[in-house]
Amino acid sequence: MGDLSIETFTFASTSSQNVSIPNIVFGCGHNNGGTFSNATSGIFGLGGGNVSIVNQMHNEIKGKFSYCLIPLELLFGSSNATSHINFGDNAVVSGPDVISTPVYKKETPTFYYLNLKGVSIGNKTLGFISSPSSHPEYDRGNIIIDSGTTLTYVPDEFYSNLESLLMLSINATRKDDPFRRLDLCYESNENGTIDVPKIVAHFTNADLELSTSNIFTKVVEGIVCLTIVPGGTNQISILGNLAQANFLIGYDLKANKLSFKPTDCTKH
Repeated sequence: MGDLSIETFTFASTSSQNVSIPNIVFGCGHNNGGTFSNATSGIFGLGGGNVSIVNQMHNEIKGKFSYCLIPLELLFGSSNATSHINFGDNAVVSGPDVISTPVYKKETPTFYYLNLKGVSIGNKTLGFISSPSSHPEYDRGNIIIDSGTTLTYVPDEFYSNLESLLMLSINATRKDDPFRRLDLCYESNENGTIDVPKIVAHFTNADLELSTSNIFTKVVEGIVCLTIVPGGTNQISILGNLAQANFLIGYDLKANKLSFKPTDCTKH
């Protein structure tokens, strides 16, 4: 239920001239699910489907866009920092510390899949198995990357192994999540964090080192919880936006490549 409309969208550009793109389809829904606050205008669709803004602007942006998401805690503080998105030539992610991995499309064109081979905690590595019937050598994409999902979801069996390894690796006092949503929580130190060994997500051709804040978040004062959770009945795997914070993430849909660059997104 809603209204669909067509309009010319105008974007600021690095060329100093604004860029106007005609005939962009957008809509206003009147029966919406999900959680929206009055501070939010709506959803900006970046998926691979025909109606996403990425595909509607395909000729102008040549399949390239990038975003840099600020960490969650800055959204609730007094910081004026905001996340940023770029399209076209200005979205190319480059530099000596950039890592790149293939991006795959499957039956549902909306989703972008990466291939996760395993996760290391300290000097121990867990091989990633995306479902009971899959094989580690299956390398055509096994986890969705999504800027619109908050948490990171993994299959139950992999989560259980990951949680066990984290519990062995973290020397801090266990706590319960007061909201009863997250399973693995700890009392934080005076800096509001906990000490966690180096955590690396091993994608095809790209080892992504995650910071503690990428996988643990403050739920109330003095308590942080793991933001990787079991996928449950769906058994779908999603790399959520908390895990993507403080990376400049560039999509090149013509080259089928996704790039990560560690970045202070408040300064990007």
